[in-house]
Amino acid sequence: MAKPKGPHGRPGDGDGGDGGDNSGVPRQRGGGSHGRPTTVAETHRAVTEAAEGGRPGGPRSQDGKPAGSESDGPKNDPELGKHDPQTLEEIAKARQQIAGKLQDMADDAWDHVDQNRDSILQQEGYQRQREKLLEKGYPEDVADLIVERTALGTESHRHLANAIDAEGNTILDPETGFRLRAEVGYDAQGVETPRIKDQDFRPDVILERQYKDSVTDELDWEVAHAYDLKTGLKTGIEPSWANKVQRTLDLPNLPEELRPTQRPLSVD
Repeated sequence: MAKPKGPHGRPGDGDGGDGGDNSGVPRQRGGGSHGRPTTVAETHRAVTEAAEGGRPGGPRSQDGKPAGSESDGPKNDPELGKHDPQTLEEIAKARQQIAGKLQDMADDAWDHVDQNRDSILQQEGYQRQREKLLEKGYPEDVADLIVERTALGTESHRHLANAIDAEGNTILDPETGFRLRAEVGYDAQGVETPRIKDQDFRPDVILERQYKDSVTDELDWEVAHAYDLKTGLKTGIEPSWANKVQRTLDLPNLPEELRPTQRPLSVD
């Protein structure tokens, strides 16, 4: 198959995720940002700058606690509600703690698909998709571009999900009362469902917290925050999707964009 030139992602949203407007160019390293952090990369940068500036827990802090020390780490109280001020503070700590590692994983996922682009595009499933497009009358270059966007978006998401499955408990110890999961789907009422045809939305990564069920009086898990991987050319998460996820899962904050920090050099 001829190697197409141009942007990457999936048809429609650029990544094949549920977040809609999802094909923004991976951010260039070293770029500045203004205002409130809106992505994992910006959150991580803001936290690092704050720590280095001498805020509590930072390396120049006067309280003697190094950044990321155990005493500063998240510790969820399952007796409290999700929107209790203390819970919100612990969720924020958990998000800060994992931000750097999630960013590394997003970068690794994109590096993986960029470095293995040719072998990925030669996979049988993607070749069949190309043949069907050609049979429908698509020009060869257009068919190649559609397949490339689909393949690289799909495989970057798959690589990230596998990394979360393999390393989630080392990124965030479940004993903190928090855990990470990937590719969890929910129906329109926010009930987790493993059946794709029953899923209304599926964040790429979720941060869960432990809580005590008032009916069973047993511990269970609920979603505290959601992330959506963006790898293509559009601007970010579709607002309607983000609002639906926040409302349905009763999240304190809108889902957060997770985007590779550097566009691959092989992209023209």
